[in-house]
Amino acid sequence: MTEETTSENTNKATAPESAPAPAARPPEDRGSKLDWPLIRKFESLIFASMVFAIPFFAFRVVDLTSTQLSVRQTGVDLVKDLVRAKEISKEYGLSITVCGRPATESEGTAYLIQNGNRTIEEVLLPKGVNVLGSVTFNEEGKPNTGAIFTISKGWKSSHVNLNSEGIATME
Repeated sequence: MTEETTSENTNKATAPESAPAPAARPPEDRGSKLDWPLIRKFESLIFASMVFAIPFFAFRVVDLTSTQLSVRQTGVDLVKDLVRAKEISKEYGLSITVCGRPATESEGTAYLIQNGNRTIEEVLLPKGVNVLGSVTFNEEGKPNTGAIFTISKGWKSSHVNLNSEGIATME
């Protein structure tokens, strides 16, 4: 019987015990624990930076829009004035010149409608808008040559073309 006892003892030693071992506490995992007060502070910082950044973007959008509108409106006004100068020269038999004028110390930029040295009209432009170009209409209302007027403000520019027949178009 000693052989049986020995074989039972070896089987018992290798076999797992049926009684559970006392539960050991798992080690703390510091990565799964969130520091909510720190997260809330970070969220508040992000929100505050967005609140401060929005006015800067809004200012930029307003600036771009106003630049485009002032250049476009100046071009539309210039086309109307070119048509009017053509009609004046044809109706009264005068030589009429339309030309851009740079800013002076007392006034901003403008374009002039002139007969010789006599100024018929001076159109003041919005701040920062410049007009470059010149054309002279003869007594019959036709331009001596075609002309291109460049309207610019900062990086934005537009062109008004006047062909040899006196037809003005804006690009």
